[in-house]
Amino acid sequence: MFQILSLLVLISAIGYMVSVRGKVKTGQAVDQLSGGEKLYIWITCLLNPVFSGAVFYYGWKKLLPQKAKQANSISLWAFFLEIVIGVLILFLTSGGK
Repeated sequence: MFQILSLLVLISAIGYMVSVRGKVKTGQAVDQLSGGEKLYIWITCLLNPVFSGAVFYYGWKKLLPQKAKQANSISLWAFFLEIVIGVLILFLTSGGK
């Protein structure tokens, strides 16, 4: 079940990245992440941090370098946050031993 969710998140991230790239060609895209874009990237990166972050970074790095850098930063923070949460859960379920 988790693999299906990860795949759906990855497909969604690819679709979103392509749609933002399309806005560049029409002149509607800005090279800074908006609040809604940040929220979307946080959600996708929390559900699939490594691949979603790579999709956003490598998909935008030539056309929208600032967005790519911000998305990469979000994906790294999401990854580290998941590691910390995982360690805390391991520590708490083992009884602190």
